[in-house]
Amino acid sequence: MQLKKRIALCYLIGLAAFGYGQTADESFNLGQTKFKEKEFKASIVYYTKAVELNKQYTLAYYYRGLAKANLQEYARAIEDLTKAITLDSKLAGAYYVRGLSKMAMLDDEKAIDDFSKTIKLKPSLTGAYFYRAICKANLSDNKSAINDYNEVIHIEPKNTEAYYNRAYIYTILQNYQSAISDYNNVLELSPGQINAYLNRGLCKAKINDKVGAESDLKRAKELNQKEVSAYYNRVALNMNTGQKNVGDLEKEEGTEEQAKAKALEAIIKYCK
Repeated sequence: MQLKKRIALCYLIGLAAFGYGQTADESFNLGQTKFKEKEFKASIVYYTKAVELNKQYTLAYYYRGLAKANLQEYARAIEDLTKAITLDSKLAGAYYVRGLSKMAMLDDEKAIDDFSKTIKLKPSLTGAYFYRAICKANLSDNKSAINDYNEVIHIEPKNTEAYYNRAYIYTILQNYQSAISDYNNVLELSPGQINAYLNRGLCKAKINDKVGAESDLKRAKELNQKEVSAYYNRVALNMNTGQKNVGDLEKEEGTEEQAKAKALEAIIKYCK
């Protein structure tokens, strides 16, 4: 009898160790603990257990989606976030992270839809305006992108990236004075931004402010001689020939890898 009792006790201990007998809420809470510790793979195990026990567990789908997004498993994250939205159509965070996941997959149009829904539910979430602007710019909807950056700056007057990206778009639209004004703001907030000096120098060259252009390029070279030398020569050519090419601008997003990096950065920031 003693042997049977020991075997039974070991069996029960084993069940407890592997989570058997847990309720959906208990599994979810264990997932939350792992999520906060940034152990995303472990958190997914517990969230999965929670939805197995309760198919309508909205937050378990939501956080499992967040965990997958943090692991850059964007397609799988979208599935969970969509399920969460089906269960609760007013879950702003689900739209936001689903939008970021779609942006990472270069699906800008659908990402814009999700960011727009996020804004409708939570107008104070500046990230939704910011990343919607990036997607709009990728689709060459530049004037609408500027409107979104305007909103970001209205909410966060010290958002350096919003000034920088808006300046880039102004330059594409050949609104050089507005671009210079935005680069001024960037450099006031972050004086070591080499790209801002480079781009402002190019804008000044476009309006024939050779002294100002040379001053900006000189400052950029002081900050980083090697990186700036080739760029300096291209801008000098622009000043001498009056070319209107903006391809020499230093831009910080655009490629697939950069889109993924931006999305992941935003997801990590949102999940803090």
